[in-house]
Amino acid sequence: MKGFVLVLTALILLPGSVWMLLASNFGALKGYLIAAIALFGFLILLSATWSFGLPGTPALTGPVGKQPSFVQFGKTDPAASRFDKVSSFQGAAGNGWAPAPSEGQLSAADQQLKADLDAAKQAALADFIVERNKDVKDSSQELDVTNTDTKVFSTSQNGTTLAAVVISPKEPPANSGLRKPSFAPVAVFAYQDKGAPAVPSYLFLGGSILLFLLHVWLLSVVERRRPLGAALTPQVERRTTAGSSP
Repeated sequence: MKGFVLVLTALILLPGSVWMLLASNFGALKGYLIAAIALFGFLILLSATWSFGLPGTPALTGPVGKQPSFVQFGKTDPAASRFDKVSSFQGAAGNGWAPAPSEGQLSAADQQLKADLDAAKQAALADFIVERNKDVKDSSQELDVTNTDTKVFSTSQNGTTLAAVVISPKEPPANSGLRKPSFAPVAVFAYQDKGAPAVPSYLFLGGSILLFLLHVWLLSVVERRRPLGAALTPQVERRTTAGSSP
């Protein structure tokens, strides 16, 4: 409720005050159209900055849509048929698959790739642990991050980044109360859905352009029907003295 009141107050005091000043000179309708054209022109510049950025200002600084994310699938799932490189994965680097970038001096692209692969690895491990622990009755036999080992590898096919997460058992820390699992290493695959982070900015830009053009057209229609007319030339007032005729 407070946010609604603040927004309403801002609309009344900021655009509303400009409209009031314009309306006092051009009338309510023309004043609104002129103020709206200026507002939507400003929104075009703002949303263009959101969409494409400026020198020193990155793009996507405004509303952001669906972020890129990895979608998991198994080697026998229908999604695997879209990517031939899945069948060439042998559980380690090779055949076009490379390990995730390691810590150190990384380029911006490698830093982003490492962050994306780490997120995919954590998501795959979390889902694997939850699935395997559903029917476990003995807590010492549960899977945990401490008794599992994960490695992630990546490749690219048709412009899509693929990730392969290999989950293996490992000896848990002493006195952890957990046992070393006995399952064979499992590979979980994922492809990167690029999402649509720029869509809200593009929609805002497109809507601002349409509303700007609409109000320009409406102003032209109103101006043709009710023109302001030519400016009047000031007339010199003639003074008369007492007893003289005008």
